[in-house]
Amino acid sequence: MQGRYITNVTPQSKAVNVNNKFGNTNIKNQQGTTRVLFDTLPLDGRTEFRFFENSNTRTLPYTNLTADGNRLQVGETFVIQKIYFQILNINATNQITAAWSFGGGGPINSAALTTGELDFVIANSQVIKSLSAAVFTSFFNPTSVKATDEAYGTQTDIVIPPLLEFIAILKTTSYATFAPNASHLQILIEGTSGILAPQTTF
Repeated sequence: MQGRYITNVTPQSKAVNVNNKFGNTNIKNQQGTTRVLFDTLPLDGRTEFRFFENSNTRTLPYTNLTADGNRLQVGETFVIQKIYFQILNINATNQITAAWSFGGGGPINSAALTTGELDFVIANSQVIKSLSAAVFTSFFNPTSVKATDEAYGTQTDIVIPPLLEFIAILKTTSYATFAPNASHLQILIEGTSGILAPQTTF
């Protein structure tokens, strides 16, 4: 069972405090919500996946970010609380035809991916360094709440302020390309968010 430290610092209060440091004092007046941001890159033999970088050149189903790319809009903020991956097969007409967990289970061998490491950078400041990709598998996930849980819960709430570029970098060992069984790797970050509320909050 997952153990958690209970403190009086909530993701919402940390988002407000961090944004106050950047002069974004109006964040506390924005609408609170839960968001999942994702980005997808091809399994083309690359051993460094730079997720969210240049995401403004991609659209659904590859990313759900807007034309602003890897920058949140003015009045927005995001607190990363979970990170997870999935392996997809996307056909020539941009349809997702299959999906597998990062730890495997499909007709592929993902060992080269799960033995890699993840970095996360916000405005050239590293906030996650050399995190073993093994934690994104159910067997090694220290924050799992059930046997098949591959969503890694970050041990600290990582705040992304508005207008600052963020990049997730997965470094792997070499691997054989997975196509046609699997063509793309997707990262998903989940957490508490503040979005622009021009009228009022609920």
